Amino acid sequence: MLTASSAPEGLTPADRRYSCAAESQQRGEPVLGSASTTRGFLLVEEPGPWGPGGVPSSRLGDAATAALKEVAASIGAKLLLVRRPGASVLRAAAGDDGERVLMRVSVRRDRERVITRSCSVAEVVQAARSPEGWTDLDTSDGGPLLVCTHGRKDWCCARRGRPLAAALAELAPSRVWECSHLGGDRFAANLLSLPTGWTYGRVDTADAAAVVEATAVGRVVPALLRGRCCDAMVVQAADVLARQALGRAEVRDLVPVSATREGADADAPWRVVFDLADGSPLAVRVRQRHVESPQRLTCGAAVAQHARTWELLDAGPTS
Repeated sequence: MLTASSAPEGLTPADRRYSCAAESQQRGEPVLGSASTTRGFLLVEEPGPWGPGGVPSSRLGDAATAALKEVAASIGAKLLLVRRPGASVLRAAAGDDGERVLMRVSVRRDRERVITRSCSVAEVVQAARSPEGWTDLDTSDGGPLLVCTHGRKDWCCARRGRPLAAALAELAPSRVWECSHLGGDRFAANLLSLPTGWTYGRVDTADAAAVVEATAVGRVVPALLRGRCCDAMVVQAADVLARQALGRAEVRDLVPVSATREGADADAPWRVVFDLADGSPLAVRVRQRHVESPQRLTCGAAVAQHARTWELLDAGPTS
C-alpha cells in the first residue's frame, strides 16, 4: 500500500494517497463475479467535468440529471455519462454546448442492441424520453467500449482509466468512450463492452490491443473478466471460472440455464448449469468466500471490510 511515509521519492501528493485498486491488486483479489447487474444502459454524452456521486452532477444540472435517471429507471437501465477521450475535455473547456450523443443499450442475451440519436444540450431530457428519432448503431466492429474515468467518485478510476481510454482510442477511436461510475472502484481500470455487457477489471494499457481484437470478433479475454452485467453475480462467477478452466473465449460459448443453492447454510455451494455452444450441458459448482484480510473497498471508504469472491469447486457434464 502506498502511504505518505512509504511512497518512493519523486511522487506527487496525489500519488501518495491510499489506492484501493493498488491494495486490491497487491492482495491478489480476483475480479470475477463482481459486475454491477443491469438489463441495459442509458448513455448521455457530457464532455465534463463530472462531479461526485454514482450518478454525477455535471453541466447538465441537477434537474436534468434527476430526469435522466428517471428515464433510465423506466426502461430498466443504468444512467451513465460518457465523453470521448481527450477531445471532449477540450470541447468542454471551450464552452461547447453543441450536439450531444445519446444511446440506449440492451445487454440481455439475444436482445443485445444499441440505438442512438443526437440532440442539442437543451433537448437532452426530451430526446431521452422520446421513442422517436432513434437509429440502430452498427456494432459489427465489436460495439462501444466504455472505460470508467470518474475520478470524483474514486481517484483510482481516473488514474488508471484515463491512460487505458487513451490507449484504446489509438486503436479503435470510433468505439471508445470514457464513462462515469461503473462500480468496483478497486478493480480499476474498469471497462464495459457493449452491447454484450461484459465487464472487465484491472485492465492495463498493455491489454488494450487484446481487448479491441477480441471484442471485434465476438470473443472475450477471460483472464480480465468481472462478469456479464445481465447475469446474477453467482452466474457471472461460474461463467468466468468455467471459461478460465476450459479455455472458452467465444461470447456465446456458455449460456446460463439455472442456478441453485446446494443447502441452506450461508457457505453452501451453488450449482450453475450452462448450455455449451454445441448444445451439451455443463454444471459448474462454486462457493462464495471472503478475502482473508479486510481492506477499504473504495478510496473514500471509512471502514475496512472483507471483500467477497468466488472459488471453483468443479465443472463437468451434468449427470
